[in-house]
Amino acid sequence: MSSLRAVRSAFAAATACALLAAVPASSALAQAAKAPAGKVTNAPAGAPAPAERIAAVVNDEVISLSDVYARIRLALLNAGVQDTTETRQRLTPQILRQLVDERLQIQEAKRLGVTVPQAEIDDAIKRIADQNRMGRPQLDALLKNQGVPVSTLKEQVRALLAWQKVMQRRIRQEIVVGDEEVDAVMQRIKANIGKPEYLVAEIFLAVDSPDQEDEVHRTADRLVEEVRRGGNFAALARQFSQSAGAAAGGDMGWVRSGELNPEMDKVLTTMRPGQMSAPVRTATGYHVLLVRDQRAFGSSATATGGASEAAAPPPPPRPRAQPKPDLAKTKVNMKQIVLPVQGQGKEQLAAVKAEAEKLRKSIKSCADFEAKAKATGIPESGDMGTLRAKDLPPGLQQLVVAIPVGQPSPVLMSPGGAVILIVCKRDMPMIAPPPEPEPQQVAAPAPPPPPPPPVDPKDIKMPPREEIERDLINERADLLSRRYLRDLRRSAFVEFRV
Repeated sequence: MSSLRAVRSAFAAATACALLAAVPASSALAQAAKAPAGKVTNAPAGAPAPAERIAAVVNDEVISLSDVYARIRLALLNAGVQDTTETRQRLTPQILRQLVDERLQIQEAKRLGVTVPQAEIDDAIKRIADQNRMGRPQLDALLKNQGVPVSTLKEQVRALLAWQKVMQRRIRQEIVVGDEEVDAVMQRIKANIGKPEYLVAEIFLAVDSPDQEDEVHRTADRLVEEVRRGGNFAALARQFSQSAGAAAGGDMGWVRSGELNPEMDKVLTTMRPGQMSAPVRTATGYHVLLVRDQRAFGSSATATGGASEAAAPPPPPRPRAQPKPDLAKTKVNMKQIVLPVQGQGKEQLAAVKAEAEKLRKSIKSCADFEAKAKATGIPESGDMGTLRAKDLPPGLQQLVVAIPVGQPSPVLMSPGGAVILIVCKRDMPMIAPPPEPEPQQVAAPAPPPPPPPPVDPKDIKMPPREEIERDLINERADLLSRRYLRDLRRSAFVEFRV
């Protein structure tokens, strides 16, 4: 039997919440380099994609180039890697393969009569927004600003939820764990007390047929390179890994020597906490391993000083420099609503602020803003024309380049009253950051980790039977999900046209 580990099931309902878990609300990606039409990997981030071009055919359905463009932008946003032509070229094959898999999953769900209500999709996206400490409108604005249609995220969530439901139906029919299997695991756990175990995360890419070998290997190498360049391992695992732990950033939990297949086990026993492996080929595909911590099985003392299962992942890499607005060349078309204070005193100022907040919340668009500005009857309210950002006060410069186009600004207060601004058009050239130095190569591999300290018998805690049974079910669900999707690929008509 393969590894028994605390993985999260591929059909866990919380999976959808992880899609943008690594993306801060203020995230801003670089503009992609322009290139000749027809190349998927070089489409500029803000340019419309030619939807009439076909990227792939899956049975009787089409995946368009616009689908691929949008998913690439979403993947880059989610993974936190720099948006460059080179990065797009490295990640495009895996993105297209994911889109094919999702189309197969939705088709299989439809064949089985499995549907995903829109309310469930909306709820999942709301959890994504909540996890990123933003409201749904802010999430929609973030996606729009990065050139990602909201429908792209909805379709990814729809495929995920549909596949969860398909797997739940299969699991009820096919997975049964007997008492003797739990007993055998308990005996093996006792025999492993004192042996090294490792807190591991992985990125897994399946190889379903020999003709995929080179492509999948190249993709695994590209993901390793992205991590070495500063990409976040957990975010890349969420976006690209095909293991059950993908939703948890590739988390495999604590694994012991001898629990994984021989190829992975051999590599794992030579690694130290914080190290990432090169792609490891097994019978099912390629695995990239990250050792987060190490300890003796049965002990709570870890190599990094963490606490058992709660051991924290390694700190995120230093953020890459992002392009900055060129304020000298930035132009904005703005409108304003001015609400003056009638009289003096804190109460009058508070009343005007409350009135302005209520008005701001009611504004839905630039046209709506202009109508409400006219309705105030205040001569200063209305269109301010096209202004250069550099001519504005410093605080206002940052505001007009940061707020989403078509959404009102926060209420700005002064002793004379309240002001609400809206940017209806923005021409904002970007200044590219200086190139970053290439990562230094390690001259020699690190020596193997030292043996773990002896285990104090009083520290030994055996897991409950219910936890072991749940882990066995999760492990088999992961294997069943991979095989199910592999069989769908093999029986499907799939034609790539890019």
